[in-house]
Amino acid sequence: MKNAGLLLALGLVGVIVFSLMILPAGREEDRPAPEFTLRNLDGEDISLASLHGSIVFLDFWASWCKPCTRTYPALHELVDQYAMQGAVLVTVSIDKSEEAAREYVTENGFPTNLVLWGSLEEARAVKNLYGVIGIPHTFVIDREGTIRFSGHPTSIDATVIQEVLSL
Repeated sequence: MKNAGLLLALGLVGVIVFSLMILPAGREEDRPAPEFTLRNLDGEDISLASLHGSIVFLDFWASWCKPCTRTYPALHELVDQYAMQGAVLVTVSIDKSEEAAREYVTENGFPTNLVLWGSLEEARAVKNLYGVIGIPHTFVIDREGTIRFSGHPTSIDATVIQEVLSL
């Protein structure tokens, strides 16, 4: 009987943690996006500041993460629909090696110029800067550098995008 209470409590904690990781985190309006610079898979340094004026979809992912590899193609398609309006997808790979990220991206026909890695330590530092706990996790940053959405990439809908486009 003593163990039943402990198991119930652990189960409840598990459900709460799972919900926080899977359910959309919601909106974080009026929060400036933290600045960072990371090297892309082409060996060039990319900073968030260099994308000022664009609508940035910042996605944290890894090739070993099955939910990430399911949402990665759909996120590319979504951003491509709004590219003419200034949308750009920047992804930060949390892979243990650059080769793992490069292999997934190239084998699946995605561009490497906005896939950022640098090193595992640098990628994790950016992940921590943004407060990302679980992946995949996407931020939508408006043209002025303000975070307008934070959550699971499947939670980004036309309403979120239209609102950001109208700013």
